[in-house]
Amino acid sequence: MKRLFYSIKTVYKIFIDHKLRFILSVLGIAFGTFALIVMVSVSDGMKEKNKREIEKLGKNPIVVKSGKVFVFRRKAKSITTSTNLKLYQVRILKEQIPEIRRIIPALTLDYPVRYKGKTVFTTIIGTTTDYLDYKKLILKEGRFFTEEEEKVGAKVVVLGNKIAKKFFGDKDPIGKEILIFRVPCKVIGVLEEMGTDIAGTDQDILIYTTIKTAMRRLSNVDYINTIYVEVDSKENIPVVKTKIKQLLRKLHHLKPIDKDDFTVLTPDDLLFMQKKAMYIFSTLGYISAGISFIIGGIGILSIMVLMVYERLEEIGIRRSIGARRSDILIQFLTETVVISVIGGLIGVFVGYMLSFTITNIFEIPFVLNYKFLIGAFLLSLLTGILSGIYPAYKGASTNIIEALKR
Repeated sequence: MKRLFYSIKTVYKIFIDHKLRFILSVLGIAFGTFALIVMVSVSDGMKEKNKREIEKLGKNPIVVKSGKVFVFRRKAKSITTSTNLKLYQVRILKEQIPEIRRIIPALTLDYPVRYKGKTVFTTIIGTTTDYLDYKKLILKEGRFFTEEEEKVGAKVVVLGNKIAKKFFGDKDPIGKEILIFRVPCKVIGVLEEMGTDIAGTDQDILIYTTIKTAMRRLSNVDYINTIYVEVDSKENIPVVKTKIKQLLRKLHHLKPIDKDDFTVLTPDDLLFMQKKAMYIFSTLGYISAGISFIIGGIGILSIMVLMVYERLEEIGIRRSIGARRSDILIQFLTETVVISVIGGLIGVFVGYMLSFTITNIFEIPFVLNYKFLIGAFLLSLLTGILSGIYPAYKGASTNIIEALKR
């Protein structure tokens, strides 16, 4: 305890005599610690956000899009269009691929929607009754359309939360009529706020109606442009993806040299660019933290080497009155540990607060394992110890006679 007190007193003397060097050494350790904590926290938060967004997309999902689709920054963008996806093909896929638990057709349309002078250009999704459960949509008020309404193509719609607020504010929208293009449709339900899904679509601006209403009454077409598939297990997703591609190519009479006129997307496809971006972010974060630890370590090394030379007389006197080499070694190591502890504690505190702030600003789940905080602190401690080994050894190896001559 006496030795620790003496070391802290010595560190305080270093701070007084060499403020700039001391601050740079502490900041180097602190920056490395908080950079590592922030990087891991934000990365884990993004992974958790992606996990939640995958759940919004459905359980063990595969999405089939007509035409060629390119995924960029999690958003699926159409390059080419196709009208070859048909309702009967949905039935064939379900019958011939046993790993498919549920399959849901959809027709996505971009139309102007009007209500009492207010116009919003948005997306209408024509689909089946299973879509509500598949996408885990939650009704705020009213109801979803029924199988009977789906069968007859009833002109009924369910509104996303933002669309409902845009048109009706705080008023009850149930039973009111809106115009989709030129077709009057009755509002039967409003959804809870859902946010953006993994495909980059804001679910709160969508309007839902029956597949027959979308195909016959709104657009007068005989094709669909999206098929949502739920696979029986996560492990079977790659198998089902391959089977869907093979079967659709056969149904579309495509030759071996012909390119697909559809795109089959899995969560991994949608996350590919995101994973790549996260990998780059993580790599840069590790490099930044590593460089900071190295700078902090070099700072501690330089300041302690300087202190050894400035304290040669003190070392000589201590050795001459009975201090062992190990006593000198432990003294200098203790001083480097004190410096790294100060830097580590500052880094942990700043890292925690900065991680919390960043995740709140960008609406990312705050995920931070407290064991990792301890690990980051111990890493800063290890940096201090490794940086102090050489100067401690140098001090302990000092020749007593030469030291006393100074």
